[in-house]
Amino acid sequence: MFVAIALVMLGMFVIYLLQGPVDPVIAVALFVSFLACLVPSLYLLKPFESRERYRERREQRRRKSSLNSSAGDSTEGHPPDEGRPPDGGRGS
Repeated sequence: MFVAIALVMLGMFVIYLLQGPVDPVIAVALFVSFLACLVPSLYLLKPFESRERYRERREQRRRKSSLNSSAGDSTEGHPPDEGRPPDGGRGS
């Protein structure tokens, strides 16, 4: 959504510049609006972690859950997991 708005603001800025006499205040305002939409869009498009790190975390979670399930019914101090799917509700 931010990318679409940023592109619209960039288009408005370019059209304003090509149109004729330019008021610098309006041109700066349009360009700053473009940047204000572009920065969050680039931040949101950037992956938060690498795929390898994500796979490592997932494997560690699987190993930990397999160790917990192989340890039997030792759930001392932990609330029961009734009603929750085995994967913690995150899906696969």
